[in-house]
Amino acid sequence: MNTLNQLGRQFSGALNAAVAQNRSATTSRLHSQKVHVTGAGRTLTYAYEQLRNAAEYAEDHLLQYAIKRFYKRVFLTRDEAVVGDSGEELIIELTLAGYLQNDSIASSLIKQINQLASEYFSAHVKYGKEEWSLDILAVEIEQLLIFDFKREVFAQFAYDYFLKTINRRRFGPSLSNYEVALFVAVHRALLKSDPAKVRMVLLQRYQQRPGSNAYKQTNEMIDGILDSKAADKVYRLVNRQSAPLRILWHLIDDNDNAAQMFESRQQFLSTYGKRIETEYSQINKRINKGVIKSVMFLIITKVLIGIAIEVPYDYATAGSLLLLPLVINLLFPPIYMILLRFTLRLPGPVNAQALTDAADKLLYGDNHAVMLSRQPSKGFGLAFNAVYAMFSILVFGGVALLLVNFGFEILHLFIFFTFLSAASFLGFRLSRQIRELEVVEGQQSGITMLRDFFYLPFVIVGQWISDKYARVNIVALVLDMLIELPLKTTLRLIRQWGIFITNKKDEL
Repeated sequence: MNTLNQLGRQFSGALNAAVAQNRSATTSRLHSQKVHVTGAGRTLTYAYEQLRNAAEYAEDHLLQYAIKRFYKRVFLTRDEAVVGDSGEELIIELTLAGYLQNDSIASSLIKQINQLASEYFSAHVKYGKEEWSLDILAVEIEQLLIFDFKREVFAQFAYDYFLKTINRRRFGPSLSNYEVALFVAVHRALLKSDPAKVRMVLLQRYQQRPGSNAYKQTNEMIDGILDSKAADKVYRLVNRQSAPLRILWHLIDDNDNAAQMFESRQQFLSTYGKRIETEYSQINKRINKGVIKSVMFLIITKVLIGIAIEVPYDYATAGSLLLLPLVINLLFPPIYMILLRFTLRLPGPVNAQALTDAADKLLYGDNHAVMLSRQPSKGFGLAFNAVYAMFSILVFGGVALLLVNFGFEILHLFIFFTFLSAASFLGFRLSRQIRELEVVEGQQSGITMLRDFFYLPFVIVGQWISDKYARVNIVALVLDMLIELPLKTTLRLIRQWGIFITNKKDEL
């Protein structure tokens, strides 16, 4: 078939409308008055943001998280007047931090930001849950500052495709909100939406605002979906089947003429094939960048923990600093992280061809074709799990015995295994970027099999640590309280003093 199928035609039309909306909104902002930011603190603010993101190992949603941190400080004042007049200060701070270009934000948006802040501050006071107030406020403001109507059009297209091709019965009767779970899965798997962004999109679809009667009930329903194990199964299936769609989204995201390109099947497939090569190259760069960020994260966290815990412990128990355990704990996890990088390999040309064929069927193939889903993994029974558990214990025990010979004590061992597990999980996260573009199962080499055999136990522990760390990020809390709050408060006072002096000059 050389013409678009029904789903492809619907998508092409919606995409054209979204591009037109983007252009209209961009033109409107070009001719509006902009916020111009002057004053001290640009270098300090930018440097702090880099440190803060490295300490939290933040990769995506950086603007959203910066907005949330800003309003977390503002909400602490408990002053409605301060909250309702915070928009301009937010734009100034985001511009100084490098998230926004100077003279790029329309002054008219400040009023809208102030209204949103007041609205969600009331919800924060009423419900006392950050997920229902601060998180959504940050996403809405981000959407206001950086709009993209193509994003939701693509999400709807992917949702419609999976709704037709996934057999719902495979998830059983335990998942009552299947359609909502599928929509959440599409956002998580394809658009990398975090829970806050998913929540905001769903609230918009249900037309719920903080002052509406069903706001609480809708958020509780969303909480249930986000925490549901059955919904997580939908996500895993969608995530595994989304490689062709990921390439398509990146192609559309970077090209406003994609809808016109769909009109020629040959042109589209040629462009899609070139995009695959671009994706491979970009993944290589992202992995290298991820390794650097991981090393920075490990070093920053380890130095802070070493100063706060390890050094005082050595002096308290041994009367002096135990240098060898300190150096090994500091250097080994970053070196290990770098070595893991050399075991990561990109997919080959067979996978690229499979991606192109899948995209061809998606837009030009039979609209009723059933998606080929991977079969559920075979259960290997108690014996395999018992052997694997024993092997994990032997790995941890063997490494511990080796380190004891180097003078490690209980605390040193705990810190070593914590950081080794964290590094293993960070490396595993980087490897998933490659897996997200795989349609054809890659053959494992001897090196990758050996790597997986030994480091998987540490990955499992690292995932558990990462979940706990994300909930209570001690390093981030220290940075927020000891650096961010006084730094940005001081810089704001300096800017206000500069405005005062300028006004005094004008009066002379």
